[in-house]
Amino acid sequence: MKILVTGGAGYIGGTFAYEALKNNHKVLALDNFSNSKPEQIDNLKNIFEKNFEFFEIDLSIQSEQLSNCIKEFKPDVIVHFAGLKAVGESQKHPIKYWNNNVVSSINLIEAMAHNEVKKLIFSSSATVYGDSDQQPIPETAEIKSMSVYGSTKIAVERMFSEAARVGVIDVVSLRYFNPVGAHKEKIIYENPFDLPNNLMPRIIRVALGIDEELQILGDDYETRDGSGERDYIHILDLIAGHFSAIEFILKNNGESIFNLGTGVSTSVYELIKTFESTNSIKIPYRICNRRPGDVAKCYADPKLALNELNWQAEYDLSEMCKDAWLGVKDNESG
Repeated sequence: MKILVTGGAGYIGGTFAYEALKNNHKVLALDNFSNSKPEQIDNLKNIFEKNFEFFEIDLSIQSEQLSNCIKEFKPDVIVHFAGLKAVGESQKHPIKYWNNNVVSSINLIEAMAHNEVKKLIFSSSATVYGDSDQQPIPETAEIKSMSVYGSTKIAVERMFSEAARVGVIDVVSLRYFNPVGAHKEKIIYENPFDLPNNLMPRIIRVALGIDEELQILGDDYETRDGSGERDYIHILDLIAGHFSAIEFILKNNGESIFNLGTGVSTSVYELIKTFESTNSIKIPYRICNRRPGDVAKCYADPKLALNELNWQAEYDLSEMCKDAWLGVKDNESG
């Protein structure tokens, strides 16, 4: 199969590209390195010389080049990972997020239509649910954003939905919860070195000795221990969900939406304790103020993906903590 991957140098897009190449698919990856590193692409090139291509491109401004990439590669399916994803940063730089996440998606859909490529998997997010009253959250829950980042994901989902309604594309939007960990070869991992926003790489910064302590952003939420609760999912489970979605969209038309999560909520304190016990590393922390845009609790009802995609998460929290740490530690040690 020929798969075009936008955001192919990132943590999730890069891991997907690696696993696709490992399974003998042909991959064209696109990225502008706005929140990723060229080293990820170099690794893929070195390991998979035959079936891997890369083109550096900014999807939000290089629409003609994007169309040419699709025309020349002729993908069977496009997996659209590209986008900025930090809730806090999106609150400070809203125009940057609307331009990068939404304008690039408009250009992608126009390029697909121009080249008569219809099959699309979209990397959406559980942030579209906002501070939902329904926990666990089903796909039918109310859509309401509490951040600029969430608003851009909602906008792109709705645009793709309208395009699917009139037959321009067939799309599966996958609403991720919180991916962590690394794949077995530990080639691609979540970067902890560039002031990350996500909790796991911030824990790893402390484990590496880069930061003296972890900042817990709020301990006064209405949750079982006061800290925020999230649905953490192993990156390999998330990637498996994409391959299930590809199988689904190749056989179906229109628009479908699925949660990708475990259905288990984990608090910040619980994640820290599991990381400590799994890896035998102490993580000092201190309590700080809440971060704007964060919600108290967010975890998935994943039954629809099980029923329609025959997919469910398999890895537990201890395995996530182990693989997240080893992915960075092994690469740091050379």
